[in-house]
Amino acid sequence: MGLRERKKQATRRALQSAAIRLTLERGLEKVTVEEIAAEAEVSARTFFNYFATKEDALIGDAPYASDERDRAEFVAGGPTGDFAEDLIHLLINGLAGAGDLATHRAEATRRKELIEREPQLLPGFLSRLHGVEQGLAAAVAERSGSSAEDLHSQVIAGAAMSVLRHTLKRVPYGDEANADVARSLLREAFVTLGEAFGPHR
Repeated sequence: MGLRERKKQATRRALQSAAIRLTLERGLEKVTVEEIAAEAEVSARTFFNYFATKEDALIGDAPYASDERDRAEFVAGGPTGDFAEDLIHLLINGLAGAGDLATHRAEATRRKELIEREPQLLPGFLSRLHGVEQGLAAAVAERSGSSAEDLHSQVIAGAAMSVLRHTLKRVPYGDEANADVARSLLREAFVTLGEAFGPHR
């Protein structure tokens, strides 16, 4: 990622953090776009370059979303050629794009608190999650040469998102909260899932 893109990402994250912080302090109705922008040290015009409304900033970027390069590599059969390993790679890299796991988990905790206080944000958040899941289903379908609507792709995507959410709860806090630990826990979870739903003798 180039310097310009990193700066844009930093501004976007600063706006999201400011929006959440102010809303948790004051409540949704008492926070304006201008206040969010000032807190992030940018102009209101800059805010609208990133988000259409303050609600968009509060919901934030889609969690677990992979970038186009990782998605294209997965669809093409990479990076290892092993489907489960490649899926894990795609999921972990999607998290890494949002920063380290400790930061990601802290942000997820704040968003959960935010949605509990401002439940009107829940439909938008769930819609964002659904979009990520459907994007993952489409990537699985492209790799296998099937339709994104077929049962195989949809079930894999739904299971993968559930496994990922469960795995993140198991990643230890502190210095051990890194991608390698999450990767290992994801492998374990997928194996467990396969054993649970595989043929029984």
